[in-house]
This record gives sequence, structure tokens and C-alpha cells, in this order.
Amino acid sequence: MQISSRISADLFSQINADFLYSNPGSAIIRGIFLRQSTGKFLITELSSLKSKEYLSKMIHLGMKNSFQTNVQLLKSSAAVFNQPDQKIQLLKALMANKLPNDTSLQEYHDLLLFISAHPESTRVLKLAELELARISEHLKIPRNGKHELFADSGLPYTTMITRYSHDLLVWMQQAGYHMSLDSFEEDGTELNDLLKLTLPSIIRDETTAGLGNEELLDRLRIKPEDRLTFLLNEFSKLNHLPYIKDQLWNAMKPFISIQFDKPGFSKSYNCFNLAPVFFHSHLLKKFNHKNTLGEALPQPARLTKKQESDLMAVIRNSMIQTLRETDTATYMDESSLRYFMLDRGISVAIYGMQFNRQLPLQSYIGYTLFKNGFPAAYGGSWIYGRSAKFGLNVFEAFRGGESGLMMCELLRVYMHTFNLNYIEVDAFQFGKDNMDGIRSGAYWFYYRYGFRSLNPKLKQLAQKEFQKIKTKPGYRSSEKTLLGLAESNIALKTVGAKPFDVELVSEKVIDFVAKKFKGDMIKAAAVCKENFRNQTKLSETLSSDQELVLEEVALFAAAAKITDQKRLDLLRKMIPAKVGDPYTYNQLVIAFRE
Repeated sequence: MQISSRISADLFSQINADFLYSNPGSAIIRGIFLRQSTGKFLITELSSLKSKEYLSKMIHLGMKNSFQTNVQLLKSSAAVFNQPDQKIQLLKALMANKLPNDTSLQEYHDLLLFISAHPESTRVLKLAELELARISEHLKIPRNGKHELFADSGLPYTTMITRYSHDLLVWMQQAGYHMSLDSFEEDGTELNDLLKLTLPSIIRDETTAGLGNEELLDRLRIKPEDRLTFLLNEFSKLNHLPYIKDQLWNAMKPFISIQFDKPGFSKSYNCFNLAPVFFHSHLLKKFNHKNTLGEALPQPARLTKKQESDLMAVIRNSMIQTLRETDTATYMDESSLRYFMLDRGISVAIYGMQFNRQLPLQSYIGYTLFKNGFPAAYGGSWIYGRSAKFGLNVFEAFRGGESGLMMCELLRVYMHTFNLNYIEVDAFQFGKDNMDGIRSGAYWFYYRYGFRSLNPKLKQLAQKEFQKIKTKPGYRSSEKTLLGLAESNIALKTVGAKPFDVELVSEKVIDFVAKKFKGDMIKAAAVCKENFRNQTKLSETLSSDQELVLEEVALFAAAAKITDQKRLDLLRKMIPAKVGDPYTYNQLVIAFRE
């Protein structure tokens, strides 16, 4: 058993420290290594039976400990599963403590989320749920929920002030979030310059009077409580120009106040699960990742309309509650949503984007991974044929769990759904311009599951370094070494994989247009589209979205000098598929490339 906990020197004295130093030479003295670091102590190894007995006594005395002390003890045992009574005793001790208004309450809340996602028994789960409900009731009291320490926390009955995209705010308003316009950033574009594009012409002159933002809204008789709705409605007039709308909304730099006055909108209750709860006897840290990746994927679950709606809400709420926003969650193509129920309480939702937000040629497919119903990780993959780039992000409350298994299950979903044989991870994920990745040694996390540096020299360096890690107890790679390894992307690939970089297509098209059309993009698109129609005998009328795909494939075919009729016909079939079905579309890309 390994237990780690960081506690202050003052707190340490409250954990009945006499237990640690009684009976010199006992197993607990040998089993606990204390090191002082910046005023904190680190309890690291509690491996013997004697250590467990002493820990049990410490927990038994938890009723007499402070809330903060008990939280630290719970943190030590949250990921330990061979002593279930310890967790129950600690939760009972915490239930007897008064809830404080300090950072330990947030820490406790996140521990309860972790325990709820990794329960070892119905009793533990029930106690965690009761405590989440108690925290919610505590924060429902205004003086608690409005405490400045809980601002932007995503906890029930707290407040968040932030900026989100126009589309996400419209969805939040429709979903029932209580929101209002808080302020404008000083260097934002003035409303005079923005509203002149949307206001009815008969009152447009009001934007030329030199009024400030608040003065203009006053002049238009927009009450403070209606100002956010007014702005959302005005910018909705630009929905037919989505990227221009985004740029103008972002340029305005509005700050929005969000009230989490409905518990369901908070982290505590944002959950979606169709399967029975999976109870843990341990955390699965060691497993054969090749077997996991190769295991056949079950069919996606059949969801009712209500379930689909609930799932999409939980996905978006998981972003909102953590001050995040991703394009795939905000601009989700609802028809592309698939939900896979996997092993050990893991389920994965994948989803594409509305066509007018999708990337050219490739498909950006987002995901949310759930652990016993709680959103535990999010990210996406940029897919073209059998090649993809992949990003992994684990929410803070769920770190320290089965991160390796979660990543491999995600890769399994993508590899089997899209027939991938090459998955690349950007160096930022493990350290390039990201010191957190360096400090955590994230490179080795990916390395253990088959990812290797694309740079041959760095690949050799990693092999030698990993051998040292395996053979030298306590060895850690230096910061300098990890920074060097972060100079190259890494990839998981099978024999015969042929990676493809879509950015190279852009370069080829730019060069083609510059040489043949002297940079005239309009003329190039028109000529290439006409030629492509003639080559493929494409005579039917296309929708506006399909016309955009036609432009993509026509420019690509001309720049790449594609004349083979079979490949041209595959490009033609991609036109309707790209608009509404990323799964069929990628199968056509695979056929085209092979």
C-alpha cells in the first residue's frame, strides 16, 4: 500500500504525531519517510502491516481531528482500495466536522468526486453522495456560496465571471443558466462599431453619437438585466457568417456573470451513466495495453432523444463548470454523437462538429470520457484517413486514477471506429512550452503505452533513458533530458503506417494558385470547380455546404494533379459525406489514399 499526502507542519501536529514516534524501531518508523520541503511534510511509504494498523488508529481518532486534517487523511486513502473501512471511517469523521469556507472545502469536494467515480462499495458511494449533498446545502446559504474563495469553482450556488463564445452562451441561456452581462474589458471593440452592423437602419445613427458602451445601452433603453439577451440577439443576426460573428463577439470582450443556482449545473451533479456502477477492488495501473487497443469495440449504445439531449448537456456543462470551451463541444454535430460503454465503469462519447465549423479535408472529432458517469477526461482527434493527431486532458478531480487505461480506451475507440494505424501527439502535451508536462514526466506516460519520438536521435535517447528508469531504483530523468525529448512529436503506429499531414495540402494549394493563377483565389476556385465537375460528370445542384466541399476537393485535385478516374470519383463521393457523416467520409478518405 502506498499513501501520499502533503500537509502543513501545523496540521501534521494535529494528526496525533505521537503515534509516529512511539515504540522506536517499530515498523511504522521504518515505513514512513518524512521530508521537510518548503514548510511541508510528505508522508510517502506506508507499506507494512504495522503501518496500516497505525494509520487505522489515526483514522479512528479522526473524530477529534479538524476538517482540514481529515481531508488530508482522506486524500491519502482515496486511491487505496484494500482497506475499505478506513475510507468509511474517514467519511464519517468528516460528516461530523463543520464545513469550512476555505480551500479545503474545494479539495474535499474533488476527493468526493474521485471517490464517487471510483467507489469500492455501495456504502462508500452513499457516504460520498451524502457529503456532496451536504456541501450543496452549505453553499446554498448566500454567505457561503458567495464567498470569494469559491468564485469560478463550478460548485453549487457559486458564481463564475468569464467569457464564452456567442454560440455557447446562447445554448446556456436556452438550457436555463442564470446569466447577466457583468462588464466589458477596457480594450474591447466599442459597441458603436459593432452594433452599427446589426441595428435596424432607423436607429443606427445612435452609434455615431460617441456614446460609451453603457451609455449606448442606456440610450437604447436596454435594462441591465436584459443586456446580455439583447447582445446575444443582435449577434445572432450574423449566424450566417459564423467566423465573422465569432471574431466580432470576441473583439467586444464581454464578461458574463453565471450563477450556478441549480445544483444540476454544478460539478457535483453533472453526470451521465446508462450502466450499473462499477465498484473497484483496486486501480488498474498495470495491464497489457496492446491487448486493450486490439480488443474489439462494442456497438455504440442506442440512445433515446432524451438521453442524447442529456448526454450533450453533460458534455457542455463539463466544459462550462471548469472554465473551458472546446469547438467540438460548443459546435457539436448532434447527428454524429456516438456513445460507447466499455469496461470498469468507463464510457466514451465521440462527436464531430457542425459542417460550417469543421476543418477542411480532415475531421475534428471530439470526445468526453466518463468514469461511472462523471466526465473525467476530454479532448479530440484530428483525423484524415488512417492518420490522426490526438490530445488528452484529464479533469483535475480525476487525476491519480486509471489515466493509462482511460487513454488506451480512448485510443481503442478512435482506432476501431476510424480504422487508424497512426496516432500522433503534439510535443506540447508532454513538455514543449509546457513546464507542467516536464515536471510530471508526461513523456514517459505516453512512452509506456507505445508512443515513440518521430526524431530518430531522440528515439534512441529515449530508449537508453527508459532502460535507466527500469534498472535504477529511484532514477528520474533530468529536466534537461525531458526538455530535449519534448523537441519532437511522438506517435503510436503499426507496421506499414503512412502518416499524412494535411498542412502539406494547404502548402501545395497555395503554391499551385500562386503559380497558375497569380494568387487569384476566386478565379482558381471557379476554374477548378468547373474542371472537377466535368471530370466527374457532376451535374446535380449542390447545397451551399456541399459547394464548399466541392471547392476543397477541386482545389486539392488540381494542385495534386489527380487524374485517375477512380480517385476522382471517390473525391466526388466525399462531397455529401463530408457535410453530414464523418464516419463514412473517413472511409472514403481511406479508400482514396490506398
